[in-house]
Amino acid sequence: MNFKETNFKDLFLVEYFSMIDDRGFFMKPWVKFEIEDFFGDNRETYFSSSEKGTLRGLHYQDGSSAQGKFVVCLKGSIEDFATDLRKDSKTYGKTFRATIEPGKNAVIVPPGFAHGIFANTDSIIVNFCSQDYDPASEKGILWSSINELKDLNVKSISPKDIDLPSLEDIL
Repeated sequence: MNFKETNFKDLFLVEYFSMIDDRGFFMKPWVKFEIEDFFGDNRETYFSSSEKGTLRGLHYQDGSSAQGKFVVCLKGSIEDFATDLRKDSKTYGKTFRATIEPGKNAVIVPPGFAHGIFANTDSIIVNFCSQDYDPASEKGILWSSINELKDLNVKSISPKDIDLPSLEDIL
C-alpha cells in the first residue's frame, strides 16, 4: 500500500494492490499490518450503492464518537469530499475533494471531518469506520453551502441531507 499525504493532516489518498484485466479486477484494499498505523481499528464496515448524480452527506459524529473512515470504490466512480472541522487545524473549514475509482485509489478521512460522496456514475462503495455508529452524536453540513462542491450536478439527495445546517453555521 502507498499512502500519499494531502494538504490535510492525517487525510491520505491510498493506492492499494490491484490487478485489472479483461475479466475485471482483483483488489486488496485492506491489509491490517499496513493500514492500522494510518487508520487504527475497523469497528464497522458498510456498503452503499448510488445511482449517477446521487449525493450522500456531509455527515460526521462529534466528541468521543467521531469516526475515521476508509473509503474504497468497488464499482463506478465517486467524488469523495471531507470538510475539516478540527478547530486547531491549519485547514479548519476547508474541503478536500478527490475522484476515487476501483483498482486505483481510496481515501482515509480521520476523525474530525464531515464526509460525503457524489456518484459520478452508478457506484458501489465500501466504507470502513474506526468507531461504531452513534445516532445521538450524528451531525451534518449542507453540501451546497461549500464552494468546492457547487459544480456537482446533484440529481438525488435524501430529505435528511437537504435540511442540514450550512458550513458557515457550523463554523
